[in-house]
Amino acid sequence: MARTACLWICRFPLAALLRVEPELRGMPVVITDGCSARNLVIALSPEAQAAGVRPRMTVAQARALCVALVVRPRSAEVLDAAGNALADVARSVGAHVELTEDGTVFLDCAGSTALCASEAELAAMLVTRAERQGLAACVGIGSSKLIARIAARESGGVRIVAPGSERAYLACLPITLLDSDAALSATLASWGLRQIGDLAALPAGAVVRRLGPTGARLMRRVYGEDDEPLRCQPVRESFIEAIELDYAIAQLEPLLFLLRRLIDRLMNRLALYGLVCGEVDLQLALDGGGHDPRRLRVAAPTAEQRVLLALLRAHLERQPPARGVTGIVVAGSAVRTRPKQLDLFRPNGPSPAALAATIARLVALCGPGRVGAPVLVESHRPDAVAVGPFPGRSTSRRSGTLQGSVCLADDASADRLETSGLRSPSRILQETARTVSSRARPLPIVACLVLRAFRPPLPLEAFECAGRPDYVRGPVFEGRVVHRAGPWHLHGDWWAADPYVREYYDVELSNGGVYRIYRDTRTRCWHADGVYD
Repeated sequence: MARTACLWICRFPLAALLRVEPELRGMPVVITDGCSARNLVIALSPEAQAAGVRPRMTVAQARALCVALVVRPRSAEVLDAAGNALADVARSVGAHVELTEDGTVFLDCAGSTALCASEAELAAMLVTRAERQGLAACVGIGSSKLIARIAARESGGVRIVAPGSERAYLACLPITLLDSDAALSATLASWGLRQIGDLAALPAGAVVRRLGPTGARLMRRVYGEDDEPLRCQPVRESFIEAIELDYAIAQLEPLLFLLRRLIDRLMNRLALYGLVCGEVDLQLALDGGGHDPRRLRVAAPTAEQRVLLALLRAHLERQPPARGVTGIVVAGSAVRTRPKQLDLFRPNGPSPAALAATIARLVALCGPGRVGAPVLVESHRPDAVAVGPFPGRSTSRRSGTLQGSVCLADDASADRLETSGLRSPSRILQETARTVSSRARPLPIVACLVLRAFRPPLPLEAFECAGRPDYVRGPVFEGRVVHRAGPWHLHGDWWAADPYVREYYDVELSNGGVYRIYRDTRTRCWHADGVYD
């Protein structure tokens, strides 16, 4: 027989609010359907109820009864986040989960037998995991959604209804647990019915003749019969947490304090699935209207709260909000962790989380678009290199960016080059060494210079004589030209919007340095392209 579990929270709007603002626990709190004094109270705390506040009162009436009353308007984002968090608790033990509009969650217990030895253990696990999400849930388990919901509502904790005992269990419960409408409840009260067993003792045919189809559905519920299936929702790829503020926040530290709460709840929900956060979407509601959307890409997916907070701090310090913040919505995309294969012959590198935090700090210091991996551009321009995102994994152990120098590859890289029809630098050196050793006379050793390129090229101020550079002055070097070679003309990209036409020179200055400089003939500006070692 199919078994169903129900997770139900008493005063769900209030529980959703206290999950966001736990400092309000123990205080008289009411939730209203608006922000004005004429709006009505839709939920309230036991402390407010003890002060005389009742549902459907206006805010002005409630404040007259309780001076210390805390009023919060209803927030759809906060309710959705709490309901989805409760659904995440159920999905952590089973795949078939239904979330209703009032925040009630139903779970098919068939998929949890591998995790729990008994239904009592399953219920205790659900209660514990809900508490970790900041929600005090009541759990009921029965043979149908109806029985499970009634068991959760009347238990105040955990209630398990054994198969076959549904009628005996319902007989002593109040008839209001059947969730009848107001008109039907008034009719049953006029008949003098108070408990479900009183209605079950009446002839079903007589009740159906008097109440019609509504009576037929009511009698089936009285007998514990419910064939309504679970309406399962698919698992989301992003998890959302939100908070609304009474006043605008214009400083960074209070904003980060609230973001820490949201990120903490987000990470707790991801931990239920064993997932990590790969991307964060931040939407800030600004004072006076409008929103400020942000997207934060994490270099390495992480489940550590401090790493995401460091990234958010660096991002907000670089681009602070234009106005005060009155609301925050954080959405984290969930990704699965991939195991990393360690190397037997070299030490392990930095952790992905520490690497992501370091990259975020570098971006905050250097600015966006200036930190990343070099990417080649489809052009013959010598300095045609762009900055792109870091790749997911390293492709070689050693890399070189010096022009005119040889980058030695490892054996694996050499094998890949050989299979592709190319010879690796190490292979070329080996063949050259064999050729040299086979000759009778040794070859003379020729010293070659290595150019260290400036990227981007450094601007220069050059004094010309007969169209040639005679004295140059730059940000890092200065001197009179002692020897020069050139010019070498280079031009290209004539079909593009920014073609280049350059005259290159190799010059030796009076300070003893040897540099490569060029003149852009289109702009008549001089630049330093590199220095020779």
